[in-house]
Amino acid sequence: MKIEDKFRLLLISFLLIIYGILVTQKINLVTADLGRHIKNGELILQGDTLGAQKVLQTNLYSYTYPDYPFLNHHWGSGVIFYLIHRIFGFIGLSVFFTILCLATFLLFFLIAEGNSCTEVATVVSLFVIPVLTSRVEIRPEAFSYFLSGLFFFVLWSVKEKKLSEKFLFALPILMILWVNLHIYFFIGLFLLGVFLFERSVSFFKEKKLLSNLSHLGYLSGILFLATSVSLVNPAGLKGFLYPFKIFGNYGYRLLENQTVWFLDKIIKYPSSLYFKIAFGLLAISWAYVFAFKRRNISFLSFIFSICFSYLGWTAVRNFSLFGFFALPAVAGNFKFKPKAQSEIRFFITSSLAVLIVFGLFILNSTYWVERIKIGVGLKNGVDLAVEFFKKEQVRGPIFNNYDNGGYLVYYLFPKEKVFVDNRPEAYPREFFQDVYIPMQEQEDKWDQMDKKYEFNAIFFYRNDLTPWSQTFLVSRISDPFWAPVYVDDYSIIFTKRNNLNKDLIKKFELPKSLFSVTKG
Repeated sequence: MKIEDKFRLLLISFLLIIYGILVTQKINLVTADLGRHIKNGELILQGDTLGAQKVLQTNLYSYTYPDYPFLNHHWGSGVIFYLIHRIFGFIGLSVFFTILCLATFLLFFLIAEGNSCTEVATVVSLFVIPVLTSRVEIRPEAFSYFLSGLFFFVLWSVKEKKLSEKFLFALPILMILWVNLHIYFFIGLFLLGVFLFERSVSFFKEKKLLSNLSHLGYLSGILFLATSVSLVNPAGLKGFLYPFKIFGNYGYRLLENQTVWFLDKIIKYPSSLYFKIAFGLLAISWAYVFAFKRRNISFLSFIFSICFSYLGWTAVRNFSLFGFFALPAVAGNFKFKPKAQSEIRFFITSSLAVLIVFGLFILNSTYWVERIKIGVGLKNGVDLAVEFFKKEQVRGPIFNNYDNGGYLVYYLFPKEKVFVDNRPEAYPREFFQDVYIPMQEQEDKWDQMDKKYEFNAIFFYRNDLTPWSQTFLVSRISDPFWAPVYVDDYSIIFTKRNNLNKDLIKKFELPKSLFSVTKG
């Protein structure tokens, strides 16, 4: 192996190790969607056609709106998560997620390296990795990141004549998977459309009209096929159009869907800082290109920079997408041919890498100290609350909060259903605005809903920082009709003071002094 190849391998390994450490985190199942996804896969594969149909089309897990129409756009991810979990458990899911993330990063890095050189791609990667790791929960969107990278890599490689055009026919096949894995499948069609548009413009500029026409025909056919097979999902045309309609019924404001400037006003969100740094680097790279390299402007990079920057600024859930596409764009804008010997280039790159890592760390050291605690499987103690609930045979109906719905679905369904779970689109908008939030803020509304649903237990994620949840918990601690019987770092459980729970309360009731709340 040549010394250049050894240095390249060392730099790539260094990046993969850093990224791998940051994405390999233990699972907080209490607040994760993962439990519900696993349950989706279980019900779909258990052979009950009616049950599978309900998972795909209705809000099955809630007793408040069990028949509310719901389009399950990520059912395929649930099947994959369930199969991995069934064979390898939560540790296997953690390992799978890490491998998927590393493969995605490597795809985008190879494009960045091809647009520039290993050294530049390495330096730029260090600026975007903190953005990529803003979302490390095991979610269906990880498949969208990977497939975005795979689509981009194939299209870019064919354009650069590093792969045969025959590889393009793999994209419609992948689209059949993508449309059933995650709602961001439209990104694949967008990538195809942009590459097709770029080739159409080149068709009129370059002299090789026949070869360009052939490639143009290939891309047009592939885009048509990919669009057509996007209808191969349980909801057909509705599933294809769902990405444009999903927010029409959102009655609950999620942090991940908020804009950067909105979050800056209300909380300290560490990932925003690193997003702004990466965006600043992207902006500087384009300023450099427009000032000194106007003839070398990449239409593809420019379009991707604009579109994914917009997605990042308007919803923090898109930070990772922005980071992945910013990597090859910035690297390509700072493209140059290294003239120094490979040993000198490696030394300079390594020294610069250390400085960048150290600088990004000290910007928010407390944030990174928590993030570098590598681990697989479940976080310690996340299942203790539900074990208590089942061991002591606590019965529903359960009132729970938005955050822990998927957790309760995983452990308790079908014996118990939830009041709510973390799918805003699976409930009427009015449910959140007129019921869920007001009943935590207003005692008369709580009493009204308690009479309607006859709650027997409250199972709450106690670190829910919404103002209404904190008001609700304080009120329940002081409520003579409810007794706290269990609490840990994640959850708190109350049971109603009635004959059914009399013995349980006598045995496990927690003193109010434990919560620093007294009657007043």
